[in-house]
Amino acid sequence: MPIHERQIRDRERRRQQISAASKRVFVSKGVSKATIKDIAEEAELSPGTLYIYFKNKDELYSALSIRMLKHLNVRLQRVKERKEMSHAQRITAVKEALCEAYKIDPPVFVTLSHLQASETLDNISPELLDQIMGLSRQSLDTLAGIFEEGMETGSLLDRDPQKTALILWSLFSGLVLWEESKRALDPRKDFLMPTLDMAFEIFGRGIAKRNTD
Repeated sequence: MPIHERQIRDRERRRQQISAASKRVFVSKGVSKATIKDIAEEAELSPGTLYIYFKNKDELYSALSIRMLKHLNVRLQRVKERKEMSHAQRITAVKEALCEAYKIDPPVFVTLSHLQASETLDNISPELLDQIMGLSRQSLDTLAGIFEEGMETGSLLDRDPQKTALILWSLFSGLVLWEESKRALDPRKDFLMPTLDMAFEIFGRGIAKRNTD
């Protein structure tokens, strides 16, 4: 293997090592209490080495959302390719794709929903921010494509597909944030999934085109 290729692989392997360690520390100590020193010790590296790959703790935490977004994009693309599904089946499949991405790492999904906060954006490198936002746009574009196809076949109301996708994304992420706050009060109860089931049912009926003949 050429030296340059080996260096690229080693660098990516080291990034994955640091990311895995940071996730373990964030889970055990919480994001606010975790430090770069804690993460370096977990990864068995020096703090200086971490700073070569990530400029701060916020960037480390935000980078964890990339895996989740990539998974979501694959799942949504599969839904889009299922041309034989009815409108109701597609809405259910979209809900399942979003829930699956959320369940990969709930705290990371919550962080992604908060990413628009200016203080977070200021602490993330332009390259990482572009990657996260690019993957987010890809998810929204795929959702919009699903709705656009439904509008073209006459099963959905003729509305702006991009705005329809944004409404659904906002509905999902907003409910996640709201219901997760309730879970902090009583972790024994699952507030989220029953609420999402109702929300997606109402949304699906709301954008369905009714036969007026």
